Amino acid sequence: MTKTWILVSNGSHAKFFLHHGCGKGLQPLAERHHDSSRLKAAELVSDGPGRVQQSFAHGARPALDGKSSPKEQELQQFARELAQTLREGRVNTEYDDFVLVAPPAFLGLLREALDEPTIKLQRATINKDYIQADLAQLREHLGRVLCV
Repeated sequence: MTKTWILVSNGSHAKFFLHHGCGKGLQPLAERHHDSSRLKAAELVSDGPGRVQQSFAHGARPALDGKSSPKEQELQQFARELAQTLREGRVNTEYDDFVLVAPPAFLGLLREALDEPTIKLQRATINKDYIQADLAQLREHLGRVLCV
């Protein structure tokens, strides 16, 4: 019997489910919240100025340290935390394969955060935000990917 983990998430909320095979339904495993991802960018910025790297080369301009906004950094942090949970589940052989369900932008962050051995166990992805769906709705949505 194949054990499949299903991660349903968006940028601030995630739910893990276990699927044991056709006709077995979905078993809720865990739920995570990342409230910092829900804050507005202005609420995430400190009062202090950003670090500036100064260059005196011809035509050079000062640049702020960091390439992503505080909001983006929070989303990336949450994606890394979820990817870590998937990695630990793989290492502990808690599942055989997994399915990612997330809106496209967050799905991209999740994929970037996954390590190569975990990626190899990815069964499918669904580019939708189903975090508010109940179990019956999830079974319906996942029926295209899994026999639930």
